[in-house]
Amino acid sequence: MFWNSKVEILRRFTPQNDSVCHSEQSEESNLIRKSCYSALIVISILLSVLIMNTIAFAHHGGVSTAFGPGAPIETTSPLALGKGRFLVFQKFEYVPFEQKDHAEPENINSHTFFNTLVGYGFTDALSVYAGLPVSIKEQDVLGTSEGFGDLGFTVQYGFKLGERDGIRGLYNYGPEDSYGAPYSTDDLKMSLIAGFTVPTGTTSNEDDYGERFDKGMQPGFGSPSFTFGFAASKMLIPHFTLTGDTSLQTFTENNRGKFGSEVHFNVAGGYEIFEKKNGFLSRLDLIGESNLLHITKDLDEEDEKQDASGGTILYLSPGIRATFGKHVSVGAIVKLPTWKDLNHESEQQGAEGLEDYRAIVTCSISF
Repeated sequence: MFWNSKVEILRRFTPQNDSVCHSEQSEESNLIRKSCYSALIVISILLSVLIMNTIAFAHHGGVSTAFGPGAPIETTSPLALGKGRFLVFQKFEYVPFEQKDHAEPENINSHTFFNTLVGYGFTDALSVYAGLPVSIKEQDVLGTSEGFGDLGFTVQYGFKLGERDGIRGLYNYGPEDSYGAPYSTDDLKMSLIAGFTVPTGTTSNEDDYGERFDKGMQPGFGSPSFTFGFAASKMLIPHFTLTGDTSLQTFTENNRGKFGSEVHFNVAGGYEIFEKKNGFLSRLDLIGESNLLHITKDLDEEDEKQDASGGTILYLSPGIRATFGKHVSVGAIVKLPTWKDLNHESEQQGAEGLEDYRAIVTCSISF
């Protein structure tokens, strides 16, 4: 939830004094921009409807709610929404997997994620989010597993090491952090994040032979999961912001076993390469991320560790973010599994680290 702290850019993404805005823009340009926003919203909704009927979803999937100008894409950014503000966020992710001889004829072919998330800022420091995934998973001769995943909720509390009323110190986020006061641009922004999922997703899908799919092929986890994390961000030089986060997601046990816990370490750099305050395309940022994921071993129904599961993976992820006007932001990134150390790798297939790539597109609308 962080965007580059250049003041003019922050102000474009949050409501401003109407008299100032109107003095800079003609009535005709306002109508054009409103039409463009409406078109983007309509297109986004149409894409949602289409994709929700044709996509797949990996069981270790998740959503970073980073949005806005200069924000990373997979790395969580620390800025909260601001008091009284809403966010609608959509993420599409396509994941083709390497095909392995030992897994024939039951190779997992691909997963595709689609997550819809809404957020609201209760205060300048406190934001709450709710998300619902949809998934379809393709597995060779066994067919397709599709359905809704588990409903998830996230709470984010933001604070900073910075200046307020001319005095530097540790503060909760205030209005100046929402509208981008000049003296707040060099602050170190931070946030604490906590979330959980409830087992509302489908867990009983059957393959083309009438047998129940493996738990990893089901859209839902089958039991609650919990996430705790920390994110921080700072503008290091003009136009360049560095963001990092770390988080732990742990799963509870059900009658089919337990998924391994996930530990995430992400670092992202965002560099502004284009700015046009009143243009349809108001800003363009290059994004580079490093995403480290460690997964512990799954447990089976007998509470025995599954040796051919889990490991550590490093993704290097180039991306780009485009901002349209004040309220719409679109991001795209490709995660490339660059290094991995998987447990019994020769026996794994269709798991994290064994993708060809992960292609991700996000769209956020704030108001």
